Amino acid sequence: MSADPDFKPVHVEDVFSGFECCAKAFAQLAALLAVIRDKSPEHSDAAKLAALGWTVACDMDNYAGFTAEQVQKGGVRS
Repeated sequence: MSADPDFKPVHVEDVFSGFECCAKAFAQLAALLAVIRDKSPEHSDAAKLAALGWTVACDMDNYAGFTAEQVQKGGVRS
């Protein structure tokens, strides 16, 4: 595979910022889904789907936050 001479690699701070923004967005999504889950009738499809979405959003918040932390500590290699 040949390298594109016009390609400029992404700066590590941009990678960190990207993961940090993702973590914040997933945290906001989790908060929204928690409200939907809590306000929906118990055992309803809406409550179950919101609970599932909340779990995924929390997992992705944790993953993105951890990855941002690793990037910030210099844990990037090629």
